[in-house]
Amino acid sequence: MSLWLELKRRKVVRVAVVYAATAFAVLQAADIMLEQMNVPDWGMGLVVAFVVLGFPIALVLAWALELTPDGIRKTDAPVAGESAPALLGKRTVLAAALLVVLGIGLGAGWLLKPATDAPDQPPAPVAGTPAIETVPTSTADGEILAAAAGEPDQNTIAVLPFLNMSADPDNAFFADGISEELLNILAGVDGLKVASRTSAFSFKGKDTPIPQIARELGVRHILEGSVRRQGDRVRITAQLIETRSDTHLWSETFERELVDIFRVQEEIAQAITLALKDVLGVRTVSVAATTTDLTAYELFLRGRTRFYQRVGLDEAIADLRSAVERDPDFAEAWAFLGAASFVVGNGGYPSELDRAPLMDAARVAAERALALDPELATALAVKGQLLTRNRDAAQTVEGLQLLERAASGVTADTSAPLWLGLSLLELGRVDRALPSLEQANALDPLVGINQGYLGIAYATAGRTEEAILLGQRSQELTGSVFWSFHLLVELVNSGAEARADELLGAMLADDDLNPVDRQFFTELQLALSDPARRDPIFVSGEPGADEDDRFRAVVKDLMFRNGERAVSVADSRVSQLMLTIGAWLPSLGWLREDPAFFAFMDRIGAVGFWELEGFPPGCRAVDEPAGRRLDCSGYGP
Repeated sequence: MSLWLELKRRKVVRVAVVYAATAFAVLQAADIMLEQMNVPDWGMGLVVAFVVLGFPIALVLAWALELTPDGIRKTDAPVAGESAPALLGKRTVLAAALLVVLGIGLGAGWLLKPATDAPDQPPAPVAGTPAIETVPTSTADGEILAAAAGEPDQNTIAVLPFLNMSADPDNAFFADGISEELLNILAGVDGLKVASRTSAFSFKGKDTPIPQIARELGVRHILEGSVRRQGDRVRITAQLIETRSDTHLWSETFERELVDIFRVQEEIAQAITLALKDVLGVRTVSVAATTTDLTAYELFLRGRTRFYQRVGLDEAIADLRSAVERDPDFAEAWAFLGAASFVVGNGGYPSELDRAPLMDAARVAAERALALDPELATALAVKGQLLTRNRDAAQTVEGLQLLERAASGVTADTSAPLWLGLSLLELGRVDRALPSLEQANALDPLVGINQGYLGIAYATAGRTEEAILLGQRSQELTGSVFWSFHLLVELVNSGAEARADELLGAMLADDDLNPVDRQFFTELQLALSDPARRDPIFVSGEPGADEDDRFRAVVKDLMFRNGERAVSVADSRVSQLMLTIGAWLPSLGWLREDPAFFAFMDRIGAVGFWELEGFPPGCRAVDEPAGRRLDCSGYGP
């Protein structure tokens, strides 16, 4: 008997057809379900491998065994004169057809795909064309998030970092970048309040339930999703969740060529505003392509993510430089190149780069960005910061004005209001600083630096207990005790030494406190209990000491009223902050009225600003034999 007739008799062909149809349906279902289950790319590869390896096994089993009413048994030898059955029986054809239809339905999205509403109007063309509509937004101080105990507004949303479903872990930058782009787009939708990037991204890699995230961020809606990139194609899955009921309002999967990335962002934003149309009304969202060079765009996304994380800033500068080299008209890349160059050049972050030329590089980048887009908030903020540090009164005024413009612009980044509030706080204008610092903290409540500087502002305004809570919270979020030093200085100078000792005890109870800070806090406790120990145990701040030593010397001198020495060692940015911000604490009148402090503020340009814009409330300049000084007899919270 020929092999073909034997294959027919043993029904091997039927098994092959049914197996192929079943495999087709299984692969289509796996392609959808594995992504929804957040299984990485290798999961689909594993399914394919099992399907392929199973095919020859199924054929061998079909040859050797047959299914009978009595069960599975070995296939009998052929009988002389026996005719072979039909190649494909009716039931085989029907089963195979149904499986193929099922597979086609899964692949086309007829099944296992949440229903979505089509947008009321098609999105505007974006690839290489300017946006048709620019929607401004204005956010009042504290509006972005409701109080923790209150019910958040319906028009609040947070964008969580999208999961990287690509095999290459480096594509995590791309996934983060897409999330950030969507966040920035939604921040420009009139009436929609968007939680800031830093707070939302603080949940990255954590298995925190959606309702808890919503409570901590004070939002009613969460956008989450995943990004899978394969070559020049990208698949983005996004879903919008109503957090109070934990239900999905909308979800969709977009599979496109990378050249369509801006259109996908627009489609997602349009779908979200449509899902929230009962709250927002009908909104048209348009997204302009910021660059036509996709390599430059990827470099920008990676550099911006590193800048936001304040990790790998040297690499961020390199990425952003490469982006603007590829596309000299890429305004956002210029803006973030300026921002990264500024924060590295200003100190405070580790770097292998020569810091000296970075401030000039930051100025050039910010100016180029503003030439391309005069209202780009990040570039305005960088230029404003640079101007306030030029020690020129007129430029300080201009810098503050630019920071105010940046803080009122459409952005999900809180750098501008934070920088504005901090600059005003250094100038003794806590009355003007408080609203900006409150705005930064309301926009980004899970960022320790926002909580810390707001705490110092509250202490300056006489709200000491609120300040202590914020200082402790900032330490929890950042691991830094920088802001708590100011609170200790205020408590000791105001005579509340027992409360200061209590706060020191709470700080020392932190198991994560680094050894250097632990030793210093212990020395402070000893100095509080025994004044005779104050001078012998503090020897830091001498010539040749490092920046941390000089900072701790300023802390000690402000705490125990040695103003002249504090002024003499405040020669770094960190110790200068301790001096200039600490001087406005309510109990430090002895420092702000010291001629040495006045001379210091004159050197850094603050006196020129006061003469141009007015002295801090309750203060005026007076001339005395010992030197010019402030008279702050009318100063008070």
